Amino acid sequence: MASRPKGSIFSLGIDYSSSVHPDLPECPADAKRIRQFFQDWGFTPPGVSDDLSLADAGAIRDAIERWSDEIRSTGICSALVMYLGGHGRMHHGRHHTLAATSPPAPPYGGRKSISADNLVEQVLNSGAKRALILLDVCHAGFAAAQVQQSVAQAAAAQADPVMDLAILVSCLHHEKSYSGAFVDALLVSLEEGSPYGHWKDGDEYVTLQELRDELRDRLQDTQCAEVAGRSGLKIVPNPRYRADAAARSAEIGELLRSLTPADREHFLRKAASTDAIDVGWFFTGRRQPSLQVIEWLRETSRGVLVVTGAPGAGKSAFIGRMAVLADRASQAACRTLGMLDSDEETRPPVGMFDAVTHLKNRRVDDVALDIGRQLSIDLTSSSSPARDLVLALADNGRRVTVLADALDEAERGEEEFVARDVLRAIGSLDGCRVVVGSRRDRDGRHDATPDDPGPLVNALRPRGGLFQVLDLSTDAAAEDDIAQYVADRLAERWPTPQRRALAAREVAVQSSRVFLYARFALRVLEGLPETVVEQPGWHDRLPSDVGAAGLHEVFSEDLQRFDDPTAVREVLSPLAFARGAGLPRRQVWPALATELSVSGRGYRDSDIARIIREAGWYLTEATEDGQAVFRLYHQAIADYLAQAVCDAD
Repeated sequence: MASRPKGSIFSLGIDYSSSVHPDLPECPADAKRIRQFFQDWGFTPPGVSDDLSLADAGAIRDAIERWSDEIRSTGICSALVMYLGGHGRMHHGRHHTLAATSPPAPPYGGRKSISADNLVEQVLNSGAKRALILLDVCHAGFAAAQVQQSVAQAAAAQADPVMDLAILVSCLHHEKSYSGAFVDALLVSLEEGSPYGHWKDGDEYVTLQELRDELRDRLQDTQCAEVAGRSGLKIVPNPRYRADAAARSAEIGELLRSLTPADREHFLRKAASTDAIDVGWFFTGRRQPSLQVIEWLRETSRGVLVVTGAPGAGKSAFIGRMAVLADRASQAACRTLGMLDSDEETRPPVGMFDAVTHLKNRRVDDVALDIGRQLSIDLTSSSSPARDLVLALADNGRRVTVLADALDEAERGEEEFVARDVLRAIGSLDGCRVVVGSRRDRDGRHDATPDDPGPLVNALRPRGGLFQVLDLSTDAAAEDDIAQYVADRLAERWPTPQRRALAAREVAVQSSRVFLYARFALRVLEGLPETVVEQPGWHDRLPSDVGAAGLHEVFSEDLQRFDDPTAVREVLSPLAFARGAGLPRRQVWPALATELSVSGRGYRDSDIARIIREAGWYLTEATEDGQAVFRLYHQAIADYLAQAVCDAD
């Protein structure tokens, strides 16, 4: 049985080479390119010969009508796309596209030209649920206005909903459309992605509003695209979309592009959303903690090892590095990132971890199901996945090692259940070991004592087996590691080793062993010439000393470095309350930013796209339900923004 087509594509470029009209040499080829693009995505063309490019206007109108009738009578297509390229003229206030045989001067209409009114009438008559008209002609902005008017009139005249119809035109009312420019910019942007951030690889479809904005940025003063009708229509597929794309830092750029898509996505998923930059190329030091973990895994047959530390101490980068180094399928990525050049003693054996799970926004059942899936234990019909996971491991005498990160970021109220009913329970079984990354408490404010390591750490203490706590904040080498990290990341911009070393040491001293501080300091230093270190008081340009001011003051200062700090703060604030993989960029995010706005500003999709471009390093991007979603890069940033919103109330 043949599969149902995604839609139907009618694409026609007029051939004026032998006519009285100026030639548009790219026009017929542009139509073929548009047709091929949509055919590749499951749209079917009508049974119309290419010689329509030389046909008179009457024959073209008849072909469009037959296409419309076919769609309506068969009902096999719920979506249609029409492309028409050629010369555009205005006559009696209405827009017309000229056929090869159209007269060089008005009057136009009837069978002398193809009117915009006729195009929209046939599209509406097709009965499709969704439709897009691409009009690549001079003065096409007039046609866009006519389509908007026709749809409004049709809606007012009938009770049933009118189709979702949009028109994307190549130029405004007063402009000419240059042969090849519109189609070339459109298809290149779809194939290469939007460098201006109007859509992301995580979006299954590109809306017409986003395409319009991208085309305007690409074409600049050449011509100005416009859209009318349902500007948010999802009918244009995104060729770069991957349904299984893993979360990654929004600033990752070209870092992993040399890898195959499968290798890249596997690495990012195994790194558990940690920034690949810091897990890979720029991971520095942590030799002694790494050796302690390796030794614990080598010597321990049962128990729980907790990797903890202050907010921003680098727990996730440490855990993420362990995860990818031990993962067989991530070895190509590790080699590309130079991770296999590090001291072999500090690397866990490949295949060490049987399950790796990231706990952010997870409930106890979600965690059990995830671990069960990785261990090939079917828990889909279980009424208590956590209980049945532990029973299955105990009954079968399985020896497994589990690596988990971000216990403190589990769904609020679930963190202790995840610790007790899943992680601790597994670590209490003979032959089973669990390594967990977590703060001592959810807020990171607990002052540990020998008798009270913190509520989350206590919740992980197994009934039997070895229990060990590894606090990265007490790593004596952390300051030197941070200095090396800063020097390495400055290398491309600051060529003088002595200046790099001086700046790196100052950052390390002010960091209080918090790696996250170093990232904020680097943002400042990377925007300055290396000679700044020779100026009196240069270190005052760095963020405040963490030990004296705390991370929240560092975040506040960093936001003030943007041209519009209020907009950055208010747009990022909703992400502090995001659940799941994050917030979708379209509609939901701008609505929440507007609702939470202390300044009273309203925010639109374009504002979100701008902040993603300007403040991308604050963000992690993932894919969920066919669209790109975003969350904050670090929980400490979310804590700060959430507190700021609550204080404003």
